[in-house]
Amino acid sequence: MKLHEKMETLVDQKVVKRKPGRPSTNDTRRKEILEKSTECFIKFGFNKTTLDEIGEAIGFNKAALYYYFKNKEELFLQVVNNQLTIGLNKLQQDIAEMPDSEAKILKYFWNRTQVYTNIIKLTSLSSENILDLNNTFEEIYAPYKKAEIRYIRDIILNINDSRKSSTEVENFAELLFDVVNSMTLAALLVKNISTQISVFESYNQKKETIIRHLLKSFNS
Repeated sequence: MKLHEKMETLVDQKVVKRKPGRPSTNDTRRKEILEKSTECFIKFGFNKTTLDEIGEAIGFNKAALYYYFKNKEELFLQVVNNQLTIGLNKLQQDIAEMPDSEAKILKYFWNRTQVYTNIIKLTSLSSENILDLNNTFEEIYAPYKKAEIRYIRDIILNINDSRKSSTEVENFAELLFDVVNSMTLAALLVKNISTQISVFESYNQKKETIIRHLLKSFNS
């Protein structure tokens, strides 16, 4: 299964089941709430956006939002889900036609950082917000990570030409993501790469160097 095919199902998997009698969380109104909420988070940022403002943008009061989401944090995290799905789908599509497998991997990890920093920039998340929501982000990210690992695994298998087992390659792909994710979190919190282009470029270059060395070692 390709990454973008997997991603299409992730938002629905994260929907919280509601008590009987409440409106469906998958209907047209819910999608409209997510669209308007995204606009509000982009305009005002996470801290300054209120459910009153979101309700006003949609055309009903705050109380009605509780039929669909229990609080602003849950709504925000569903917005994050949508943005991740859109961003990672586009990334996978953009590199689909690249003939060189190693170059494809490097391009994926280079542009992938932009997907995550865009979410932070568009919603004005602070370092404190990232830390406060970290556990919830981890829960949301888990199915995405599995899909990404399998996607990179399949590319690496082309490089290895079946010299290593699928399990070995998948474990190595997971290692790549763990290394990159650790670097990214540190850069976001310490160096704030989401707002400093020069730092962002430097970070990506260091990340690319590490990935090259790891690939070379693994394939030798």
